Amino acid sequence: MEELLNILGRRVVELIKKEMATPRSRFTKRGDMPKGTYNTIGTGSLRDSVDYRIVDEELIILMNDYGVEYVYSDLAESITGGKGGSWPGGGRYYPDERQAGQKARYSKLIENLIPWASKKFQIPPSQAKGVAFAVRKNLFKAGYAGIPLFTDQLINNINRYVEELLQDERFVEVAAQDVYDKIESLRVFDEKTFNLAIG
Repeated sequence: MEELLNILGRRVVELIKKEMATPRSRFTKRGDMPKGTYNTIGTGSLRDSVDYRIVDEELIILMNDYGVEYVYSDLAESITGGKGGSWPGGGRYYPDERQAGQKARYSKLIENLIPWASKKFQIPPSQAKGVAFAVRKNLFKAGYAGIPLFTDQLINNINRYVEELLQDERFVEVAAQDVYDKIESLRVFDEKTFNLAIG
């Protein structure tokens, strides 16, 4: 069973990365207003973080925490009970409650967005700063809604691969229902939640 789960785990990771690269309609948090059609691969760090582990004969998928908590609505719901997405300030800027001496020239969010924008748009950090301010403004104004990762298409592709795998002579002794039960109970964690769950 472990050999089968390792083969399956590698394939599920490939299929998830392919799903992430598929352009889909995206929406804001402001009344489901269309945000455009694009995939969820910005800099590639979320896609590159997708991996699998086998724990007690269970297949577990891992990815960076922001993918689970913010980008994918079905993952956010299973981990945090939320709907994914992000809308800092809910349509308005947070009031800056820091004392005058503590105020920085720009926010921590800008500091985090500059390297992201530089890598995503392949521009120098000096130009990325302007993009970071525009992205921050858009995040505060409209936010973005989460989207499901485990679409019908992804689930069908996983099930199709399981059927192929079960035809392999190495796995004739494996009960098909056992494998489908493992797929049915497939869970996606961020590293933090995963470490807490096994700790």
